[in-house]
Amino acid sequence: MRWRCSVCGYVHEGEQPPETCPVCGAERSAFIRIDETETRQAPQQPAGLFRLHPIAAHLPNGLLPTVILFLLLALVLRQPELENAAFWLLLVAVAAVPVTLGAGLYDWRIWFGGRRAPIFLKKIGLAMALLVFGLVAISLRYAEPQLLGSISWGAGLYLLCLVGMLGCVGLLGHYGATLVYSGLPGSLPVEAAGSTGASDTDLIAAIVSQAPDAILAADAGGIIRLWNRGAERIFGMPAQQAIGQSLDLIIPEKLRERHWQGWRKTMQTGTSRYGEDQLLRVPAQRGDGSRLSAEFSLVMITGEGGRIEAVAAILRDVSEQWQREQRLQQELADCRKPE
Repeated sequence: MRWRCSVCGYVHEGEQPPETCPVCGAERSAFIRIDETETRQAPQQPAGLFRLHPIAAHLPNGLLPTVILFLLLALVLRQPELENAAFWLLLVAVAAVPVTLGAGLYDWRIWFGGRRAPIFLKKIGLAMALLVFGLVAISLRYAEPQLLGSISWGAGLYLLCLVGMLGCVGLLGHYGATLVYSGLPGSLPVEAAGSTGASDTDLIAAIVSQAPDAILAADAGGIIRLWNRGAERIFGMPAQQAIGQSLDLIIPEKLRERHWQGWRKTMQTGTSRYGEDQLLRVPAQRGDGSRLSAEFSLVMITGEGGRIEAVAAILRDVSEQWQREQRLQQELADCRKPE
């Protein structure tokens, strides 16, 4: 059997999913069984999405090897101009690290729900070490411009910091690639180029993605894991903003306590008081805080022993219909009033 982590896309083969995802640290309930014939696809990003983190990460990743090369050439050829050029490139690389770290933390929260898995903690620790190494190296070189002109402890520490920075960016690139090729939350499998015809999985994914009604799903902890185009339109929030957030995002504040009481009971019992043929109507809120009336049906995704692992909803905005009903009720009430 093959299982996919719904958080990062990691695929596991075995009779049962692992206790925790080795890539992102998600619990077993985050795994869903996939068809044996489904092929592994490269992760796809939502169209038009600007990702600051990988763009900023390319600066230190690309510049630091160049810094080392320029320093080696400066020592061999005895050209101080190359050493000066290396220092300016180092300044640019270090200046990009806080941007890369901040954007990475944002992506971690949005795409992976801020899970404290080892791979994320390693990346954060390496980025901070990279920044510290860079600041120490710049301070040493700025305090003594002719630092490499003589053999001293300062020159040794300067070179050690540069080597440490190079090691950090190498490991950061490795861990980043591990996450990318494991898949990203919210990505949908798409047909590979040159394929002849879509599989059932591709067809279902396309329907879910492009449906005009909102189709969303949350894991057992109430964290949003699926957010289609209909949800983007109705709630006014892009998928990258909603995925990884609590369902509180769309629940009016005064209704949250009652919602979570029912949610916890459903997760504990494995059953819901709402039948499969019921349409529910409740108030909801958009990304800008405005209210809407939502009509939806629920789908319970259960695992072994009837335990609920996720809850999906198919929802539409019926605010206009609700307003019409309110006006009709008011008109009927006015007509029944004695003259």
